[in-house]
Amino acid sequence: MTAIDTSPADVGSTRVADAAVPSLGRPHVGIGIGLATLSGLLAIASFEDVHIDGLIWFAFVPAIVAQHRWLPRRWSGLGLGIAVGLMYQGYLGPGLSNADLAWYLYVYGLWIGLFVALLSARSRRFHARTGYRWFVLTAPVAWVALDFVRTGLTEVAAGSWGMVAYALYDRPALLQPVSITGIHGLNLLILVVNWAIALVVLWALDGRYGPPEDRPAIGRDLVMKAGGAVLLAVVAWIGASLVMLSMEPDAPTVRVAAVQPDPYTPDRDADISEEQELARNLEQSGHAAALGAELIVWHEAGLRFDPRTEDGAQIAAFADEHDVHLAVGWQVPTEGGRRFNEVATFDPDGEVLGSYGKSHPGEFAGDYSDRQGEYIVYDTQWGSFGSIICFDLDFLDSARRVASLGANVLAVSSNDVLGITEKHYTHLVFRAIETRQAAVKADSSFDSAVIDPYGRILAVHADKRTSRATLVTDVPVGSGDSFYVRYGDWFGWLAVAGTGLLVMGSAVVRLRSRRSS
Repeated sequence: MTAIDTSPADVGSTRVADAAVPSLGRPHVGIGIGLATLSGLLAIASFEDVHIDGLIWFAFVPAIVAQHRWLPRRWSGLGLGIAVGLMYQGYLGPGLSNADLAWYLYVYGLWIGLFVALLSARSRRFHARTGYRWFVLTAPVAWVALDFVRTGLTEVAAGSWGMVAYALYDRPALLQPVSITGIHGLNLLILVVNWAIALVVLWALDGRYGPPEDRPAIGRDLVMKAGGAVLLAVVAWIGASLVMLSMEPDAPTVRVAAVQPDPYTPDRDADISEEQELARNLEQSGHAAALGAELIVWHEAGLRFDPRTEDGAQIAAFADEHDVHLAVGWQVPTEGGRRFNEVATFDPDGEVLGSYGKSHPGEFAGDYSDRQGEYIVYDTQWGSFGSIICFDLDFLDSARRVASLGANVLAVSSNDVLGITEKHYTHLVFRAIETRQAAVKADSSFDSAVIDPYGRILAVHADKRTSRATLVTDVPVGSGDSFYVRYGDWFGWLAVAGTGLLVMGSAVVRLRSRRSS
């Protein structure tokens, strides 16, 4: 006979005291770690280098099941810890391998995994005490809150690198609501889908084997309500996205060019000379101008002199001769071994309009800017544009700040490393949608792209072999206006507030449990 305990702590679930079904068995660390590792690998495979479409929607399910059914309670945090740590190591590792960093940064995923494991250590006990009522929301909301917080930290926190929504970069029909919520909204949707699927799996396991001794069985009503709510959220998100795409306004276009000169010798073992690189940039820009380009973007740190001085006379003459706006990256050493990292902009008369200093310099790579956060927008006959530089595009404030100043087009100069060839330009898809700006990314050697204000990739050259390329295409001029531009990271702050409420709720549940025991 099966006894059912319907105590208040188990509303929406049932505690089986005398299982009438076969047991799932004792906790098994090996199986739990295997499932967590599988999740990490599935997450890696969902991103750009492998990019198995749709995998991100359920990649974390094995780890969640391991956390709540296979791993011993004391070690349950390893479920998510291993999965998330492995995902970040796989996502960031290739890029880190090409950089000159302190040893502890090469195992970035290890520190993330340990942090997540510690945060998740009490999760299983909390959900057992609350009958899994908050199962679908708790970890996803906390995850989004932490992602939001780290984008406001130093470059060591990697900005937005590793956010799960990046796995959907090539699905603009699914992405448009990020112009309201920012990338955080889609991150949350993906994660709650993972946890909702995991809830169904746990319910199915309970129905077949019965729940473990320390947890209540998950009730069918709870699964139906949670699953229905998540399904409704997915349908609403997709519906809103399709409506936004259908309402895309007619917009004038501007012909833009991204110049990728590949500043290496033929055997790839050294940089070409400054004169040779400048000649390559001018030659490729000449081809772009002949094809009608009105805005031409050069890569980050392409010049080793300040083009605002007389040394930039040749560049000024080119802009004047070809009647183009020209955004050129330059870098010069400062005292102490650091390097200024800026982009100077020339107008069609050859005059220097201004020079933007990188707002998120990679100090680990020697970058420096004494004008961080001073964004500049330039007016033209076809609209307005502003520059950001490389790492800036991985943070959520830079593109938004440029848009808030009235820019319609975002000129991005970068100097990427081989390991992020397939990833870095995809981040710009989200910055374009968030701010409704067209984006032109000119890289030195690996990944250049042109993206429209709705996140469609109009032109791209991404090749892990260093190569020269000149992208020339017409792109719609964006509005530079969106809910996200106006109100910023409101969704991120909402996730932080929600996490705070969940933490307080967990403390109350724990206190009540102690009093009743």
